[in-house]
Amino acid sequence: MPRVLIVDDEEIARISLAEILRLEGFDIQTASGGQTAVELLHSEHFDVMVLDLKMPGMSGIDVLKAIVDTLPDLKVIVLTAHGSMDTAIQALRFRVHDYMLKPVLPSQIVDCIESALVSRASLIDDRNDGADRPKRYYQLTQGIEMDTNKRLITWQDQSLSLTPTEARLMIILTEAAGEMISHAELVFYCQGYRVNNEEAAKILRPVVSRLRQKMSILPGWNEWIKNIRGAGYVLDLPNGVSRQQP
Repeated sequence: MPRVLIVDDEEIARISLAEILRLEGFDIQTASGGQTAVELLHSEHFDVMVLDLKMPGMSGIDVLKAIVDTLPDLKVIVLTAHGSMDTAIQALRFRVHDYMLKPVLPSQIVDCIESALVSRASLIDDRNDGADRPKRYYQLTQGIEMDTNKRLITWQDQSLSLTPTEARLMIILTEAAGEMISHAELVFYCQGYRVNNEEAAKILRPVVSRLRQKMSILPGWNEWIKNIRGAGYVLDLPNGVSRQQP
């Protein structure tokens, strides 16, 4: 399960955001100040940090300075009510994933965290896989092919780009086309987390929803990614799938 650290000295804002994100399937830890946040970051693993800037004692910028060189895989989302051009420029210098001004909708924060997780997974993939990664091509249906190295689905003269998580999801579903893969198995393959099936279903729901929406423009699309309620997903293609030689 993705781990998110929320850092905000305003108790109501911190608790409210934590509850919202827990309902979305994230594992949440909170910190009321910068120093506590740095101590947590150096003692526990987190994938994303949602960080306020204006806090007593150690500010959000100070937190960024303290962790920028030691936690390169951590994705940081600045969420502040005291934004300025100066703090925005400073934050971007520390490679923050996004800079958001309060108030924001819960859906915007969730989307931003999902985007940060995709970006993080892509960086780790690029670092670990290297140039020797085997090429995988699939023909999904007549005239529609998927290149998983380029993360593209192509047909005629058009193409559809997949995020790293979407590409991994399509690989496992395509390799087992016609067979149901459990939510927990899919999350482990796509994100590297061991969670139960109920938690996995919550994590996958927005990913699959966005992927279905993307793929709806494909010729002959008929909700190929089907949900088996309470169990998992299956890729149900009209004519099966074939693996292509590169």
